[in-house]
Amino acid sequence: RLKGQQQEINSLIQRKNAVDEENACLKNECSILNQKLKDKSQELKDTEECAQKKEEQNRLVIKNLEEENKGLNTCCADLINDLEKLRKQEAQWKTEKSGSDARTK
Repeated sequence: RLKGQQQEINSLIQRKNAVDEENACLKNECSILNQKLKDKSQELKDTEECAQKKEEQNRLVIKNLEEENKGLNTCCADLINDLEKLRKQEAQWKTEKSGSDARTK
């Protein structure tokens, strides 16, 4: 009976050692996975920060382009007004020249 109990104890010790070994492997695997999670979390955080910076830069570029566009539109409107004035002046000069040419004849 003692021999049977000793065998049972030895068997239990072997099972315990196997479980301890498996537990150590699982702890190691868990540690590796936690490190990977930590790395990926940092990578995600860095990516999000980069995306926010890019978004802010894009907003600034768009704002600057809109302001530049507004300035160009104003400049175009001024040039169109100047062109209209010059056309009216040209028409007036042509009229005056026609009159002068008529008097000269």
